[in-house]
Amino acid sequence: MSVRVLFFGSLADKLGQRECSVPATECMTLADLVRLVKCECFSPLLLAVNQQQVTDATTMITDGDEVAIMPPFSGG
Repeated sequence: MSVRVLFFGSLADKLGQRECSVPATECMTLADLVRLVKCECFSPLLLAVNQQQVTDATTMITDGDEVAIMPPFSGG
């Protein structure tokens, strides 16, 4: 049981990796996952679960999910 975690932009550069896999645990929330991959200090973050943007950190994460963690984008 695992969750695929993707890192984008400057966050990937700071972490030194573009993706990782973490064990999925029962009752794991998006906030738990962010802490597990040590991204809680990079705020604000944009989060997506299975390619759908999520704003609720209490969203449950389950086995096989793909979570994208991104810094805010800017542009014009």
